Amino acid sequence: MTKPYKFIVTIELVPGTRDEILARAPEVQLAARADNGCLSFDCFICTDDPNRLVFIESWTDEPAYAAHLLRGHTQRFLEFYEPFHRSFSFETITANT
Repeated sequence: MTKPYKFIVTIELVPGTRDEILARAPEVQLAARADNGCLSFDCFICTDDPNRLVFIESWTDEPAYAAHLLRGHTQRFLEFYEPFHRSFSFETITANT
């Protein structure tokens, strides 16, 4: 059995741009959650830094995530938010339980 492909994306935003990003978050979440292979797609605001967003996603496998990246709605969001971020990190995670 293939383990789900899970990861955390942390985005450090340019100060003052968070509300523009969050205004698009519900649309992005709905579209991603409808993609084949999406198990979960959640966005959080860090309580100690309101200019830091954390996305936690889980996909059935890495190919499902790769297909998601090629979707039009994903490409549009990536192009939209790129000018608003100062840094970006991507960490794959796994649970042993």
